[in-house]
Amino acid sequence: LWLPIIKCWRLNERMYGDLTGLSKAMVKQRHGEKQFKAWRRGYAVKPPPVSSFSPNYPGNDERYNKYLKDVRYSISETLIRSIESKRFSFHRKLPKSESLKDCMDRTIPYFTNQIYPEAIAKGKRVLIASSENAIRGLLMHLCEIPEDKIAGLEIPNGVPIVFDLNSNCVKLLDDGSGEDPLEKFNFGSSASYLFRPCTNPDGTYDEGCDISYMSDSYINKGFVVSEEDSKLIESIRRPSTVNIAM
Repeated sequence: LWLPIIKCWRLNERMYGDLTGLSKAMVKQRHGEKQFKAWRRGYAVKPPPVSSFSPNYPGNDERYNKYLKDVRYSISETLIRSIESKRFSFHRKLPKSESLKDCMDRTIPYFTNQIYPEAIAKGKRVLIASSENAIRGLLMHLCEIPEDKIAGLEIPNGVPIVFDLNSNCVKLLDDGSGEDPLEKFNFGSSASYLFRPCTNPDGTYDEGCDISYMSDSYINKGFVVSEEDSKLIESIRRPSTVNIAM
């Protein structure tokens, strides 16, 4: 079996600017908890940018220079680097820092203009292997998550997330553990925007969206579920009783 693999820089992780390479603890120590959260989970807040000559700047990565063809040239970068190298050469405009919005400005057009028409619209199944922020931005677009709620969305590492374009909802694969994935993994306070009632194109309920990994007997054996989480799980299991805020 042969499967085509397509690589594109537009699905790369968000560019963290001058924070690249720093641990979370180090950023908190230097800039405080509030600023750390604004940079890490905010929608339009950019970290401090790197310089044109930083080793973390994509323009200094040979792979970008060799393979990247879909980004316009930058007058300022061309002048700066031509003066520094004492010979004229063109250089493209690459991000020195990105907010989640900036990251989405490159990932969403690639999804809508390339992935969807070239694969999904032709009935093909697509596996997008990317980083947390690229996935967060894509889910924000597909699930219509408001800007003021995206900070509450967490993406668990290594968990396959299936988005069904027919029923317009997120589904999770059964890993055979018998555990409810909403209890096993942390999707954050905005999880309700992902796991909404799924309907087929004809308006009927998509039973494939039912969350039934954890039985009542399992809970009764001593597994503790908070009241807030119980309400969320119940709203997903019985979608006919839920009012969805769009």
